Amino acid sequence: MPLLATASGLAGFAEDARDFLVALRFARPELLWLLLLLPVFAILNRWAARRRRAAIAKIGKPNTIAGQFTRQATRNRWFGLAWAFLILGVAGPLWGKSDETGVAVGRDVVIVIDLSRTMLADDMTDRKTPARWQAARLAAIDMIDAMAARGGHRVGVVVFAARTKLLCPLTTDYDHARAIVAEISGEYPPVEVRPAVGVDVLSGTRIGAGLIAGVKAHDNRFLGFQDIVLLSDGDDPGEDMEWVRGAGAAREARIPVHSVGLGDPDSGTFMTLDDEPFETRLQEAPLKQIAAETRGQYVASRKDTPRLGEFFRSQIEPLPGREVSDETVPLPRERYLWCLVPALALFTLGWLRGRS
Repeated sequence: MPLLATASGLAGFAEDARDFLVALRFARPELLWLLLLLPVFAILNRWAARRRRAAIAKIGKPNTIAGQFTRQATRNRWFGLAWAFLILGVAGPLWGKSDETGVAVGRDVVIVIDLSRTMLADDMTDRKTPARWQAARLAAIDMIDAMAARGGHRVGVVVFAARTKLLCPLTTDYDHARAIVAEISGEYPPVEVRPAVGVDVLSGTRIGAGLIAGVKAHDNRFLGFQDIVLLSDGDDPGEDMEWVRGAGAAREARIPVHSVGLGDPDSGTFMTLDDEPFETRLQEAPLKQIAAETRGQYVASRKDTPRLGEFFRSQIEPLPGREVSDETVPLPRERYLWCLVPALALFTLGWLRGRS
């Protein structure tokens, strides 16, 4: 039992360490490249020490002066560590939340999730999330986590099938958005997205309507700082190219649509609707066309769970962000003293040992 408790404690410590590294930010990250110079100087210092040792060996016994080199090496190690802390301190480490608030600066992203019947197909590779809608939900949470890591970005959530529903207006309350997404169920979608009672519909997959709802969910004051992320299998039984309307609305609003294709494009999955069997598979053509027409990107996730957190960090977050907003976000707490104080102490220790 103690062994199990120790293992559990180590696992918890590792998880806390991972969360800390994810939350750690720097006010001046461009200064961190200076850390790369420290190994270079260490190598040059060792090379110079060997040359000095070789030169002194020619005029005396190395054993006689070994103590001097030991003190010199010890002092250099203290100074090297001190320089590392100094660079980290000047870069301005930030973590935790301060009592002050700042303006939310970043991108506005509306996540549009397909909850049509074909998204129930269980052709995903991950057995924990075999259904397409489950992979979409997990990917959306992954993206929200990435947005929360730096903060300032706003996220909204729209779901659609035969009709659309805005689940979460644009917000910086990532916990709220994450909780809403976590409650999404493809097996029990909101009543509002199902076909209206007594109304015949051509298809239960209205991608265009979902995109139009995503456009309307955006704040038209911040044109140029907006994105839509569409998670769908692209399989519209109606085959009426209804998605063209949605792509046109996004293009007119100058909002890029990054479409994510879910499902197997090669082998179809058989399902039943009203006791009638039908085959569904990932239809990439409309999703690629939507991305191309709106100047977005197509992410061919296919049978793998989309890594939208990584996609957001590499493709969306580096884009220009809005500089004004009605919302405020907690500012990260400055922690530079946690590095500058150890740096000063190590410089002092190295200097004192050098004098002894």
